[in-house]
Order: sequence, then C-alpha cells, then structure tokens
Amino acid sequence: IFWARRARKDIEVGVCGEQAGEPRSIQFFNAINVDYVSCSPFRVPIAKLVAAQAAIHQKDDAETEFTTPLPS
Repeated sequence: IFWARRARKDIEVGVCGEQAGEPRSIQFFNAINVDYVSCSPFRVPIAKLVAAQAAIHQKDDAETEFTTPLPS
C-alpha cells in the first residue's frame, strides 16, 4: 500500500473475499489504511460495525498520542 500510494496518491486499495469480512482482518486493514473491503452480504452488518469501531479506536489512539506527556 505504501509503495502504491507513493507512486499514485489517488489509488484506492481494497480487499475482496471472505477474509475481508472477518472482524480481526477488518481491524488490520483499517490499521494499514485499506480503503474498502468487499464481502458476502451476510457479513456486511458486522463488517460495518467492526470498521466503525476500528476507526474510533484509531482516532482515540491518535489523540492520546498527542496529549499524553512523555516520561521524564
């Protein structure tokens, strides 16, 4: 993903298939900045929930990183 976006900033990267609908995989894909996942219709509700949770956690982590004082 890094090299693809370095070559072309507007490239979209996605993951398709059953693995794309697995909750732990969705968390990983969010962490590495995958743009979208495509999975079976029955997996969509849980995939949306996990993707939203991962985005919230990522935002919280980013805010904590900038507000937590460094150890002295």
